[in-house]
Amino acid sequence: MFRLQRLEISGFKSFADYTEIVFTGSGITAVVGPNGCGKSNVSDAISWVLGEQRAKSLRGGEMKDVVFAGTRDRKPGGMAEVVLHLVRDDSVAISDEPELEDIDEALTGIDEAAVDMDLIEGVTAEDSAEDSVEDAVSEEIAPVDGEEPAVGDVETVKAAQVGSAQVVETRVKTKRHWRPRSFALDFAPGEAVSVTRRLYLSGESEYLLNGKACRLRDISDLFAGTGLSGSHYAIIEQGRIGQILSAKPTDRRNLIEEAAGISKFRTRQRAAETRLDSAKSNLSRITDIVSEVDTRVNSLRRQAAKTRRFKILQEEFRVLLRQLYAAEGKHFTELSTTLEAQHAQAVEEENALRTQLTKGEEGAREATQAARRAEESLAELRKIHSDNALSRDRAEREHVYKSEQVVALNDRIASLNGEIEAGTIRLESIAADFERLTAEDREQLAELEAAEGELRTADEAHRGVLSAVTRIEAEIESSRAELIQHTSAAERFDEIGRQLEINLEKVRNRLSGLEVEAGRADQNLKDHETKVAELSANLAAERAKLESLTNEKNDLLKETGDAREHLREAESSHRGLADEFAAKKHRLDTLSELEEKRAVYAPQVQKLFAASEEIGVEFKGVLADHLKVDETAEKAVEALFGNFLESVVVSSLADAKRVSGWLRANNAGRTALLINSGDAHATVDSPAQNSIESYLGVSPEFAAVLRSAFPNEMSAIVVDDLAGAASFPGSMAVSFAGDILIGGRVLIGGGTQEEGANQSLLAFKRELTILASEVAELSSGIDAAIAAVDSARENLVQLEGKTVDLQSLLIKVDRGIHGLEIQLHAAKEEIDRATRHRKVVGEESEQSTLEIADLEERIADAADNRTSAENARKESAASLETVAATLLAERSALEAANLVLNEKRTAAATSGERRRSVKAALGRVEAQRTDFESRITNQRTEVIEAEEKLRALHASITEITDKIAAAPDAVAAETTDLNAAIDALALARADADRSSEDLAEINRRTADAMNHRAEIEVRQAEAVTELKNAGENCQQELNIALPDLVASTEIAEDFVLETARSDAESLRERLDGFGALNMLALEELAEAEERQIFLTTQRDDIVQSIAATEEALKEIKHRSRERFRQAFEAINENFQEFFRELFGGGQGQMTLLESDDILEAGIEVVAQPPGKRLQNILLLSGGEKAMTAIALVMAIFKYRPSPFCLLDEVDAPLDEANVGRFVNKIAGMAEKTQFIVITHNKRTMEAARALYGVTMQEPGVSKIVSVKFE
Repeated sequence: MFRLQRLEISGFKSFADYTEIVFTGSGITAVVGPNGCGKSNVSDAISWVLGEQRAKSLRGGEMKDVVFAGTRDRKPGGMAEVVLHLVRDDSVAISDEPELEDIDEALTGIDEAAVDMDLIEGVTAEDSAEDSVEDAVSEEIAPVDGEEPAVGDVETVKAAQVGSAQVVETRVKTKRHWRPRSFALDFAPGEAVSVTRRLYLSGESEYLLNGKACRLRDISDLFAGTGLSGSHYAIIEQGRIGQILSAKPTDRRNLIEEAAGISKFRTRQRAAETRLDSAKSNLSRITDIVSEVDTRVNSLRRQAAKTRRFKILQEEFRVLLRQLYAAEGKHFTELSTTLEAQHAQAVEEENALRTQLTKGEEGAREATQAARRAEESLAELRKIHSDNALSRDRAEREHVYKSEQVVALNDRIASLNGEIEAGTIRLESIAADFERLTAEDREQLAELEAAEGELRTADEAHRGVLSAVTRIEAEIESSRAELIQHTSAAERFDEIGRQLEINLEKVRNRLSGLEVEAGRADQNLKDHETKVAELSANLAAERAKLESLTNEKNDLLKETGDAREHLREAESSHRGLADEFAAKKHRLDTLSELEEKRAVYAPQVQKLFAASEEIGVEFKGVLADHLKVDETAEKAVEALFGNFLESVVVSSLADAKRVSGWLRANNAGRTALLINSGDAHATVDSPAQNSIESYLGVSPEFAAVLRSAFPNEMSAIVVDDLAGAASFPGSMAVSFAGDILIGGRVLIGGGTQEEGANQSLLAFKRELTILASEVAELSSGIDAAIAAVDSARENLVQLEGKTVDLQSLLIKVDRGIHGLEIQLHAAKEEIDRATRHRKVVGEESEQSTLEIADLEERIADAADNRTSAENARKESAASLETVAATLLAERSALEAANLVLNEKRTAAATSGERRRSVKAALGRVEAQRTDFESRITNQRTEVIEAEEKLRALHASITEITDKIAAAPDAVAAETTDLNAAIDALALARADADRSSEDLAEINRRTADAMNHRAEIEVRQAEAVTELKNAGENCQQELNIALPDLVASTEIAEDFVLETARSDAESLRERLDGFGALNMLALEELAEAEERQIFLTTQRDDIVQSIAATEEALKEIKHRSRERFRQAFEAINENFQEFFRELFGGGQGQMTLLESDDILEAGIEVVAQPPGKRLQNILLLSGGEKAMTAIALVMAIFKYRPSPFCLLDEVDAPLDEANVGRFVNKIAGMAEKTQFIVITHNKRTMEAARALYGVTMQEPGVSKIVSVKFE
């Protein structure tokens, strides 16, 4: 236990200057002063330094409101500081340290055994932001002796950013483990303790314990169970005495928990539950990960076994391929030589047959054209004959058809004239019937109108008599009912008057109590409405901020997505360039290696370059190395120079002789040597545009050497087509296709075996040069692409970092909004509760007022009604007798009127029926007349149209008759012409058939020759293609040239090519059947198995952590229930005792609301002041509520005394008698507890041993004046 020594205040609210309040000894200390001078700021300062976090509890809007705000003459302060000095006394302290140490040790063990899932699967930015915000909200932080922050450590982790597919590095906050204590909180008796809290306008806050920085939780642990932390029942601020009773049952239990000392256990229970939820979530996550890793390990094991089998089979396949390609190379080379000779013989035979075929085609073409002309003449005559026959036949059919139409029209005209005559007669008969019915209708109408007039007169007379009878009967019934009513009313009004007097007295008593309760309800509602207005404004501001941040986040996410797409495009571009570079670099390396080894040259040239040092001659390459020929002229140059392109260039004739001697001595074959001694004279003139020299791309000096060595070739003219070479008679001409014409007489053309094999030396040199240039360009492009990728990745990392920061801020604002919404919802519920209470009180008051006025009026009315009822009864009896006599006379008159009315109604109905019959007949006659008139008009129109058609048909029939008479002569002439054309066509066709038969025989023989030649060419092309494919496949699959492989491989005598091919294809299919292979499966399997062992161990640790957490929770709840049950029972007994003492009787107690767990049950307070029935606690008067709350606080103090108690104007609602009881009670308890009472009551001041006055000598600045009483 601690006793209060002094309080130091500086810059807190109205205490702008340093102020010290000294508390000596025990007893009561009173703080007094006028309203608004700052008395309650002393209470706020003590609550604040003990850790109060709710600005509203300190009567502010936000925490910075506690800093001195300044006055007209003073500037605002920059810091608020309060220091509370206490001293440990020798009383027995609450001993729960061993229990807490056990629980803290268990929680620490749980955290040490916990698994960091962030290290296992990566920390997401959103999770880290949530952890940071959650920790910052749950606990205010202050470092201790240079120690790192208690809530979260800042560390660098690999975090998968929001919306990102890649892993980037960022700094995030992660939760720290449970820290039970910063340092020891056990102080020796007599040891001084100071608690300090500072708040700067910047928002920074500090807590100090004995001058050393500490955490808020250390302060809470120091005062836990003393009534000064959490729901501090030892500090009762303004208005809180009433809130104790009006609070929710679940909130009211916090006072009992604080007194029971289980708030520390509650803190640890929440920590344990959080860890349990986290552990279960981690277990689910790591179980999924272990399952995935197990699946991957099994898959990798299968892949590794498959890879081993693949490598063994692949080596076997490679050995077989070497034998197969060597055999194929030898086979197809020999086959190509044999087919070349067969092809030359087939071409000679084909050319001879083609000459014969040309002559036969010319004769057949002339015969065919003559037959075609005869066929065309016959077809034209037949077309004319057919058209004329169709015209004659059409004229005959038209003559018959129109004659039939004439007969039909004459018959129709006669029929129409007969129908018109009959219709006219019928129309005259219908007109006579119409006139007769019209006259009859007029007669029936007059008769009907007379009958209806008599009926109306009889009906009016009947209704008059009936109305009189009905009225008299109603008067009789009314008089009879009035008589009965007035008789019973007189008796009832006597009883009503007596009952109303009793009710009036009850309502007046109830209204008096409701007026008092209405005043209290209005004040409560006003307070809650003010709170809702403040919260609504704050919530709107925060929501606007959240919307702004959300929009900013969406824009940032869009920008991040664009950056990610840009990075993806840059990486794709880089990969494309890298792939192209690798392909071309590989091709360049291959060609360079061939060039370096001279593998594209003849064997003797290769041997020369290999023995260059041995010979002692420095070679200057070959002739092809010195030429720079465009692709279009390559074939022309190769055709002219041929094998001379491989001529080895030497510097002198002596070198050439030395080389020639070496070739002869070593039997190395023969080769051309080109001497470039530098003594050739270059011409000044440029070469002609179409000369071969202009296409060689050599220097003038080297061109002179070539002209000297190859005069014929260097004089050649290059043309597009040899057909244009006639303009250069006597010269050598070469085409771009490689054909050579010498002197206009000798043509060298066709293709070579080397061309089929794509063995072009100049093309090889050109490709080598182009590849070197392209590889250099691609290398530069790759460097630029890498720079672009790095730039895009850096931009993406920056954007994702901004997204992480913005997400953290969004979570913080969202949680703030959630907190405000909870507060607003609670405040609105309070308003609803207060509104309903006020409405109920108002409605009851209004109802009571109305009831009083109504009762008074009803009492007076009851007396008057008694007299009126008796008089009315007498009048009703007399009136009833008079009306009964009148009714008898009227009923006789009604019967006579009924007879007359029935007669007139029958006569009117008969007249109406006769007129309706005449009207119907008249309508039918009118319809018939209209129908016949329309029919006759249509028939007359049709007769006129038929007569016009007859005239036109007679004219047409006359014209057709003339055409039919002239037809026989024309038919005879056409038949003669057709017979002559048919005879001429037969002769032409016979000649064409004979020519076609001769031509077909020649064609057959020519086709056979062509097919034979084509078969040889196909076989020849197939052989070349097969050889080429074999060479390419050999180079691709074995990375060795086919000629080298043939030369270096010895083929067994029993080697069968087809069998080898079948075996190779079988092996290839087996290799292809392996499908996708993971060649790194063995290395990945080792890593995966290591991770599998690690994750399994981590999963076991989580299971143990969950078991330990559940055991710790069970122990915490068990101890909390025991303590709460003991405290509740003891405090409830104390409450009943203090209630009776303060009220001088009555009954008050606490009850637990039904709940499955005592730790979650609310507490209801029941109070029954003496002389009153048990009622709702909210219906008590203000004084009764205050006395009940004081009794509850004192009951808690008796069970668990506090070091000191601060009461702020709790005696304000009490009258003098109750103030006396209150003062006597706290004076009796002052021996164990220091009481600081803020009051205006003189009786309370008289009981104080020390008196502090708070004044405002300077507006807005509070000062303290102290007085001690001996």
